[in-house]
Amino acid sequence: MIKMKNAKDTYLELNIEEEKLMVKNCYDNEFCEQLIKNDLIVNNSVNLLEGIYLIAIEKAMIDNEVGWGKALELIDRYKIPLHIFLVYYDLRKRGRRVWIGPRDNTLISETHKLKKIEVFVLSEGSPITTNKIANWSELAVADSHIPIIAIVDKNGEITYYESRIYMLNSLSNDK
Repeated sequence: MIKMKNAKDTYLELNIEEEKLMVKNCYDNEFCEQLIKNDLIVNNSVNLLEGIYLIAIEKAMIDNEVGWGKALELIDRYKIPLHIFLVYYDLRKRGRRVWIGPRDNTLISETHKLKKIEVFVLSEGSPITTNKIANWSELAVADSHIPIIAIVDKNGEITYYESRIYMLNSLSNDK
């Protein structure tokens, strides 16, 4: 963990109250207003994944600490699957808005054209059936989401795949 020399090096100072990440101080009003506008701060409570992301990228501090070490402590404390956070982090670093999806192990993000993608997050080696992927893909499409599978390997590298179900008509010689 990195100890902060000056609170002004970050945009937010957070603390934990009743197991929620709460805003203690905001050092950049424009930044905080944007988080409120995007519903990432509600009633002074910061969205958990976003708060940890901001700590990881050193834009927020908690207990006068920032960085990946502190972020990993919080991921462990709140029992967040690491592969879910890594995909959240990756999408945020790409400039996307991201929030928890409607189904287990899913995140929702918006494309630059405001289309919603639903990301089904898997870790390398986790057992899953093709039927489960097909069912999830159909549900995502029914919700007007673009279905994307993210696979996080053992080194934390993420590979994205689009998941579409195609129905093929059988070919026959009948005329």
